[in-house]
Amino acid sequence: MLDDATLRKKVFWRLLGSPGTVFPFMLGMTAMTASWALDWMPGIGIFTGLAGVLVAAGTFCTRLFLSGDKVARQVLQEADQSSQQARQQALDALDRQLTTSDNDPRPETALRDLRALVKAFDDNALTASRTNIGQSIEIQSRVGLLFDQCVESLQQTERLWQVSRQLHTPAARQPILNQREKLIEDVQGTIKQISDTLVALQRLGAGKHSNAELSRLRDELDQSLAVAKAVEERVNTLVNETALISELPPRQQQT
Repeated sequence: MLDDATLRKKVFWRLLGSPGTVFPFMLGMTAMTASWALDWMPGIGIFTGLAGVLVAAGTFCTRLFLSGDKVARQVLQEADQSSQQARQQALDALDRQLTTSDNDPRPETALRDLRALVKAFDDNALTASRTNIGQSIEIQSRVGLLFDQCVESLQQTERLWQVSRQLHTPAARQPILNQREKLIEDVQGTIKQISDTLVALQRLGAGKHSNAELSRLRDELDQSLAVAKAVEERVNTLVNETALISELPPRQQQT
């Protein structure tokens, strides 16, 4: 997401580089330079140059005041599209990494299910009624955060697998594999919760019952987020500790 300073800078250069600004400026400067170089009617050349600068400045200011918001929206949309494209490419790379790292198809299958569910939430947001739009947006935001947590967990499953391969004894390896299994099960449980949330949103109508149901869904997602963050911290600690153990000789790994 662009900050305000970057957005203003991009809008400024977008307007400054538009044909309506560049063309009269270049025409005026060319006429003034040619008049000076050829020593031909320098007064007209200077007048033409100043006129070109004034027309360019006027066009810039007019577009800034009348179309500045529109250009800003275009810049934000382009930045969002670029960010989404980079994000999808990173997820594609993770999919390939999960597919080739081992013979367990569950992590990459979970990633594909998550991506499909997030897309379904986006499609549902476009077609949903305006009723309870505020809470619906909050739920969609929490689903996005859960998606990020699940992606991090899936990345951790691959790291745990690689760490387990570096360990020489079953006693050192098995806790890592157990934690990996727990992560996969947690992600699968989150996928079911997100799927149930999507179904519940699609069934909702208007009224007090809908408000209560949306609040319940939001609270459940908040609880899942808190659990996911705690698991992420615990796994990060485990990976760091195990990385040190993997560097020890096999005899010391058993202790």
